[in-house]
Amino acid sequence: MSRLAEEHHEAYERTGRLAELDLAIAGFTGVLDQARNVDIRSAAANGLGVALWSRYERFGDLSDLNRAIDLFREALAMYPDEQTPATPSFHANLAGVLRQRWRRTGSVADLDESVVEIRAALAMTSPGDPRRSWRLNNLADGLFALSLRHDDSSALAEAVDLLRQAVECAGPGDDVAGMLANLAETLRLRYRSTGGRHRALLDEAVTRAREALAAAAPNHPLRPRFQSNLALILLDRYAVQRRPADLAEAAALARDAVDATPAGHPNRAERLLILSGIRRMELDRGVDPKRPRPTWRGRRAVRRMVKLAREAMAAIPEGHYLRADALLNEGSAQAFQAVSGDPAAFEAAIAAFRRVATDPVAPVRARVQAAWQWANTTLLHSAGRDLAAARGAFDLAVTLLPRVAPRHITHADRERQLAAFSGLARDAAAAALTAGDSEGALRLLEHGRGVLLRHALDARTEVTGLRERRPDLADRFEALRSTLDLPEGAGFTSGDAGAGLSGEDRHALAREWDRLLDEIRGLPGFAGFLRPPPVDDLLAATAEHGPIAVLNISGLRCDALLLAAGECRTMPLPVNLDDLAGRARRFRAAIAAAGHAGLPSRVREDARDTVAETLRWLWTAVTGPVLDALDLPAGARLWWVPTGPLTTLPLHAAGSPGSPSVLDRVTSSYAPTVRSLVAAWRTRGTGPDNEPAPLVVAMPTTPDLPDLPHVRTETAMLAGRFPGATVLRGEQAVRAAVLDALPRHAWVHFACHAVSAADAAADGHLVLHDHATAPLTVADIARLRLPEAQLAYLSACDTGVPEEDLGDEALHIAGACQMAGFRHVVGTLWAIRDATAPAVAADFYAALTTADAAAAALHHAVRALRDAHPDQPALWAPYIHVGP
Repeated sequence: MSRLAEEHHEAYERTGRLAELDLAIAGFTGVLDQARNVDIRSAAANGLGVALWSRYERFGDLSDLNRAIDLFREALAMYPDEQTPATPSFHANLAGVLRQRWRRTGSVADLDESVVEIRAALAMTSPGDPRRSWRLNNLADGLFALSLRHDDSSALAEAVDLLRQAVECAGPGDDVAGMLANLAETLRLRYRSTGGRHRALLDEAVTRAREALAAAAPNHPLRPRFQSNLALILLDRYAVQRRPADLAEAAALARDAVDATPAGHPNRAERLLILSGIRRMELDRGVDPKRPRPTWRGRRAVRRMVKLAREAMAAIPEGHYLRADALLNEGSAQAFQAVSGDPAAFEAAIAAFRRVATDPVAPVRARVQAAWQWANTTLLHSAGRDLAAARGAFDLAVTLLPRVAPRHITHADRERQLAAFSGLARDAAAAALTAGDSEGALRLLEHGRGVLLRHALDARTEVTGLRERRPDLADRFEALRSTLDLPEGAGFTSGDAGAGLSGEDRHALAREWDRLLDEIRGLPGFAGFLRPPPVDDLLAATAEHGPIAVLNISGLRCDALLLAAGECRTMPLPVNLDDLAGRARRFRAAIAAAGHAGLPSRVREDARDTVAETLRWLWTAVTGPVLDALDLPAGARLWWVPTGPLTTLPLHAAGSPGSPSVLDRVTSSYAPTVRSLVAAWRTRGTGPDNEPAPLVVAMPTTPDLPDLPHVRTETAMLAGRFPGATVLRGEQAVRAAVLDALPRHAWVHFACHAVSAADAAADGHLVLHDHATAPLTVADIARLRLPEAQLAYLSACDTGVPEEDLGDEALHIAGACQMAGFRHVVGTLWAIRDATAPAVAADFYAALTTADAAAAALHHAVRALRDAHPDQPALWAPYIHVGP
């Protein structure tokens, strides 16, 4: 009877005839009801579970899926203390249905359990087992789902490796088309997780998706899925390369996939979403900038797109993991319709965005995106007048923002998530300023910027008070903190992949971290443990230490927030975001051209004029008004907290020789956030100040890069001034040696090449001898915990320049040193001259008495170089001090 039921199910899979499926279900049910033998019963339970799973995939009835899960668990429970040949299959099937239910209901517990179950199945499967390829595929599918839930690229990296193994060991009876399709989709998301840096992953995804489609017979039940997957990959490639052929092919494939997917099918909504996105891309491509309103034919296309978005939304039940994305898609379609000439659609768009933003069970990423779009659409609808509604949406978005970068995902993934919302906090602050709330604007900027720096500051939290009250909690806190600071496993950039924490380990530890914080905050007097200090506390610190100028650059408005003597004042700036961004780009291009010996002299002269003109403009539009408003005495300290394009411009060097300038008025320092500065004011490292023995990392010659001959002079100067210095030079200066030495030195001096964090082709890193295989990256430095660190001097290029989309996170080499614990960092905004770098360093150290005199010492050294070369700001203006 059981074998007959299996034959009916096999016939259903071959033909798709529902009568065969009904007979299979009836047959397995009969065996399960009548049999007493445990082997027969477990086989029938497994068979019935598989048949009900098939029926769910056909009709989407959740009760079939729930019953299938119960049956697979029942089969496993029949062998509580032994493993049978069938046990791995029970684990594998249970994993599959749990993952399917996660997709339907969003239950994280189902997702986590599914990965545990498929790992158990694979562990019981020998290398030669014909089922091994599919179990590798299924574990990869579980990790793929885990990456979707947690935005965790380490899970994707493991999934890619597993799918490659699955394709490699697949046998004649395996559905290689399905494995290739899974590999293609995983490669696409892996490409996205790299920030688009590894284009080869996307091209390989296209190749694998085409192979999957070619390997699938015309009547293959998953052929529509393969078509839809290839369409999505081609859409991603079109977004990068803008090849019309990719968009046209994607549209045809997506349409065919939707047409082949019946109403009620579990995957119809996903395929409708893909098609809707393609239609939106087609409309974007067809918009004429000179005639933004579409013709009547274009308006019909817009209405069809909106109808498609609504159809996708209607096909997704409550709790489905795609529901928030579908609602966001519908809102975006309505907003597109509104700006295309149908203002009535604004209300529907705003309502859709509001629903996602306020849905407590929606993914945080989707909620933040929806709240930001809700705010912007409200401003569009009201021509900027409905500030109250927009401000409420902005506040919600910024409040949620830190949650898109939780501790349980890798540092690189946190960067990627935050990059998607670059500028959000600045827009929210601008809305608060329009409402006259300067302290509210400061609160939003502090909450929505420097999220990763805040993690680092939290990790350095002093636990003395907690240890006095509850030493057991202090021990748990420090142990968890140390473990979470370990490098990631598969996602680690050093080449030692597999070391450190896996994604699943991090997720479990992060949940334990959250529970521990709740327990600590429940103690009397510890409610504020690891919570940002109130704005009043930040302002109070300025009364003791000095003024701070926070420069908020937003597309809505631009202002200086002047924090001095315990108060916060607002001063509008006569600049706008687009003009400032253009000036910053032209300035950096001019800096590069001014020192390029291979360019014609006329080009270099024009570049020097652009540099000088930008510095004069900065004085007139930004720094001069700030200094006048603060009315500081000559030589006073001033801290700049720039945002947006201002993070790449030398505010400390604004003005011109012989005319008013910042260098002649104040001693400037920079800080990524006000909180980081106040934290540095309030704490002092325990490292030696008066007789330091610094670590000197010197690279006069570097494999594959030009020599820096004057590094030898710089190194000799340092060795003479600090006889106890540890010098790592040339082949000694490798990543592992530097990371090993850093915790033993309160001062460090790097004299080497560097790759800017702003270079989209690579991660920001210091270039050591083994840079080709093990670069010392921003992430490597940022994860260090150096409680005794005092001073880092970065005699290298572009160490203070962030990636454009991460300017709000200060993710550059100087910022990473601050995250690691260095109170004072000397960095650079562009390439420095090898010949003059030793003189600047010598003047700096000659003027330095303690690490806390770093700002004054750098100010002295830069002024000396300016006085010697007043008409060459490219020489003396790149040096900046970051810290208290």
